[in-house]
Amino acid sequence: MKKIYTALIFTACVMLNLTVVLGADIIKTRLYYDGALHDYQAEAVYITINGSPLESYSLLPVVMNDRVLVCARDVFTELGCGIEWDNDSREITVTNSGDRVVIPVDKNVIYKNGSEISVDTAAKIINSYTMVPVRVIAEALGAEVSFDSETRIVFINFPDEEEEQEDERAENSQNTEKSQKSERTASSSKRGLKILWDTISSYEANDNETKRIPVEGLDVICPTWFEITDSRGTISDISKKSYVEWAHGEGYDVWPLITNSFDSYITSGFINNEETVDNIIAELLDRCIDLGVDGINIDFENISSSDGEAYVEFMKKLADRFGEMNLIVSVDTFVPAAYNEKYHMEDMGEICDYVIMMAYDEHYSTSTEAGSVSSLPWVEQYLETAVELADPDKLILGCPFYTRAWHVNAGGSVGLNSAYGMDSAMKLLEDNGAEIYYDEETGQNYGEYYQQGETVKIWLEDETSLRARMELAVEYDCGGATFWRRGFENEEAWDIINEYFK
Repeated sequence: MKKIYTALIFTACVMLNLTVVLGADIIKTRLYYDGALHDYQAEAVYITINGSPLESYSLLPVVMNDRVLVCARDVFTELGCGIEWDNDSREITVTNSGDRVVIPVDKNVIYKNGSEISVDTAAKIINSYTMVPVRVIAEALGAEVSFDSETRIVFINFPDEEEEQEDERAENSQNTEKSQKSERTASSSKRGLKILWDTISSYEANDNETKRIPVEGLDVICPTWFEITDSRGTISDISKKSYVEWAHGEGYDVWPLITNSFDSYITSGFINNEETVDNIIAELLDRCIDLGVDGINIDFENISSSDGEAYVEFMKKLADRFGEMNLIVSVDTFVPAAYNEKYHMEDMGEICDYVIMMAYDEHYSTSTEAGSVSSLPWVEQYLETAVELADPDKLILGCPFYTRAWHVNAGGSVGLNSAYGMDSAMKLLEDNGAEIYYDEETGQNYGEYYQQGETVKIWLEDETSLRARMELAVEYDCGGATFWRRGFENEEAWDIINEYFK
């Protein structure tokens, strides 16, 4: 699982309410498992795999019954093992070189190649991560395990298998890349976050089968769970913990999204009231801790210019509180045009861990002129400004998976326009016999057709535009890219994205 931390000591501090006493590495925290919060204090334990220290921890190892429990995905993925989570049976399966170990949660037993083995300490879900007793699992997979009590380091080694593992990793990498069509060199890609907004319309929708389809290469998923619905700060909440467990099982971080209902009146009512702001932040933080998520995504829109400074203060307070709990704070903001100064991109770059520039809606649903949702020159124009306002490593390029079909009458007036995903927009053009050609001005493929006295115009979001966006993100050294929204992409989209961000 790819985790996002800014320094090694911060990497270690991933547990709730964590305190590290420097020099002694004493961990004091609270852990959520077995349906309750538990106080925990112990010397920190670290992991070294085949001679290399594990650099990133989803959750620092926990000692229970004198056994070291580790986040299964952190350790066994690093060892080159296959790993799968079954939410129904609450079992994690780890495979390596023909060995298959099944680890049920909360049971003092594991199964190696079908044979039952008793263990004195069961695997547990702690802070939404599957934590397993490292020695017994690693040894069952053929590894040698030792523990240095002085340095508090667990050493895990697969004897005489390092070269074989490197070959296997290289082969897996080639298999992942074989469907990619790019002719670029490797130097034109970079490490960065790949983030996806997932629209959740109801509590029940969290369990929709399409919401549980894995996304290859994804780092962070942002379900649309929270909304401030009135000036008193009431928060609508449709979150579900099983969604977090599924996402963590797939290796994704979870940053739920909260909106201000995109209502300036509601926003003015709560954002200028200190007590209401404190209550909103406290309630949101408590819920995030209970869910076991990894961060939060703030999407406040239609803020009044007069509320810009109050918005900055709100974000400062929220970032401080969430930072104390080692939760990532990301904020969605518009392109840095003069009319968007009230969103204070430069301040957000200092306050937040990540700033997501929503580089779309150049022509939006109520536009009186037909045009691209996000032409490439328009994106680059504001990207040039954005990297001056915010650290590029913190800046995430927001990209559309959608476009609009614009109905334009003979007089040039725009009537109906509707949003379409990649495949549905292309199908609309093809079904109506439209000629599709590359539009140099927007950097996109374009098509139009005539219907009942109107011209329907579509600037496509497809492989061409997506590749161009990714090239811009890499060229300007962005910290990653994010996409609105899940379900609008076509089959090729993630192959392209994964070419540019590792």
